[in-house]
Amino acid sequence: MIGLLVLSAARFLIIFDLVLGNDQGLLIVARLLGAFVPHYLAFMLPLALYWGSYTTARQLTVGSEVNILQATGSSIARTFSALIVLGVVFACLNVAVVGWLQPLGRYSYRALTHHLENSDFYLRVRDSTFMNIDNRTIFVEKINEDRHSFEKILIFESLDKGGTMTILAPRGQISKLNAQLNLRLFEGQRIVVEDAADPDDVQMMNFDILDIPVGNASAPFRARGEDEQELLLPELIGQNASTADATVRDYSKAIHKKLVIAMSCLFLPMLAVALGVQSSRKRNLYQSIFAALLIIIYHQLVEFAGDVGTRLESGPAVLLWSVFTVFFIASLVLFYKTTTGVGPLMDRISTSLDRIGLNLDPFAWWRSRAQTP
Repeated sequence: MIGLLVLSAARFLIIFDLVLGNDQGLLIVARLLGAFVPHYLAFMLPLALYWGSYTTARQLTVGSEVNILQATGSSIARTFSALIVLGVVFACLNVAVVGWLQPLGRYSYRALTHHLENSDFYLRVRDSTFMNIDNRTIFVEKINEDRHSFEKILIFESLDKGGTMTILAPRGQISKLNAQLNLRLFEGQRIVVEDAADPDDVQMMNFDILDIPVGNASAPFRARGEDEQELLLPELIGQNASTADATVRDYSKAIHKKLVIAMSCLFLPMLAVALGVQSSRKRNLYQSIFAALLIIIYHQLVEFAGDVGTRLESGPAVLLWSVFTVFFIASLVLFYKTTTGVGPLMDRISTSLDRIGLNLDPFAWWRSRAQTP
């Protein structure tokens, strides 16, 4: 939950900018955030499982609870076996998130954003700010408190043959006719230059009321699936032809990347236990830093393998699953060695570095220097 809140902080700014002034602002904010949560949840679930398993193993060993359990005949592997079962549950849950909830949430977010940007034109208007709507440039000097009426409006629109149309009005307001949203201008002037090749041919017209369409409140959003990130997992698997926006390798990358991220939950608890179990008598200053860096490195390797794999003949699947296999086997070996009495991983690393004259703990190094005559 903390991770979701942190990741959603930047999204809050974008969402509030979209819904500012809307009568149902809180409801729309909740819908937009709800649609975007699966995007963050896809990689927050493995991270939460990993860090939760690590802190659990670390606290139990630092507090000597693991030693007490071993004295009663319960091995380290049996003590932490529940975390491995939890990893299987998280893997199944994450497949559902990345395969179904994430693409549906992404499409819902884009559809709702499209609706806000097209039908609620007045929500995006800012005082003394130029803004582009299709091929029009609109400037409003002042927005009234109701946010439906404006003062001192300028509209500039490009026409065919290089011509332009400029509209000036001292006041205007948003009106709705059936499903069409209109900007109704009062007591203004319209200046039209039909052809840029003849700039002297200028038509000027004063008007009392002029309606300008600015959006369609009921215009449907495009069908889902234009972007491969909006396709469900079965739809991605069944996609075997390139489209205008994505190649077959792009679809392959999307499929295998989703599965690799979801299946990471199978080995992350074992890796976390191997890193978290430590000697209760010897504290390692860099243990948590190393554990955090390792999961960041794994995430970056998955991203790198997906991007590079699309340029290779073998495709992205080979590289992505190679990274997964290396970490899976390494986690299995480390978990086995940690739980069979060989000793905590970080202690073994410290001992190996001590043998070659290096020490991970600067405080221990300083104490040894202070004791040297």
